[in-house]
Amino acid sequence: MFKSGSKRKKREKGFTLIELLVVAAIIGILLALAIPNLIKARISANEANARKMMQTLRDAEGEYFEQDLDEDGTRDFTNLIGDLTTGSSLRCPPQDGNCDNEEDSLIDSSFEDAVMSDGTNVFGQTVDTTVCTAPKAGYCVGWNWNEQNDGTEPTQNPFQDFGWGAAPVSVNKTGRKVFAVYGDGVIRCVASTGSSGSEGTFEADRGSPGCD
Repeated sequence: MFKSGSKRKKREKGFTLIELLVVAAIIGILLALAIPNLIKARISANEANARKMMQTLRDAEGEYFEQDLDEDGTRDFTNLIGDLTTGSSLRCPPQDGNCDNEEDSLIDSSFEDAVMSDGTNVFGQTVDTTVCTAPKAGYCVGWNWNEQNDGTEPTQNPFQDFGWGAAPVSVNKTGRKVFAVYGDGVIRCVASTGSSGSEGTFEADRGSPGCD
């Protein structure tokens, strides 16, 4: 029995080094083909989500305006994402900030920490990069008054105007496009001019083309 077992063990063969190297090479080739496609798929998904963010913010501003949800007696827009304790914001429309639950909110809580700079114009003469606590699918959002050609902000009128934008946290890694939306409802986008891996900037403006 002992001798028979020894012969059986001698006949058992493992993989040779050449075979292991061939398998490793095949796996490497497959990864080289798959990873770029996975990155492209993630970027496409992030951009679709960013565009959806613009739609959501556009619709929320429209509801805020049309229904005078801050109850100040005039129809106006808000430049605040806010939270459930910040009045006159998209998260809590009433001026008193008395919002006890999500039912009072026009947008969900995921927008709160994705905002780049609540209450300020990040689209002025100086271009700010995307910095937010918790990006939403690789994008930060920011309020956009957007300057006119003469460098001044648009004059407020009874219908005023609003603007929101979204820029990727890392160019060509979390997204390639920059988005913006204004009172006319058209979602605009441009390809980011930032270097790959750098923080995106809010480059889309009123003159940018509409997204396909």
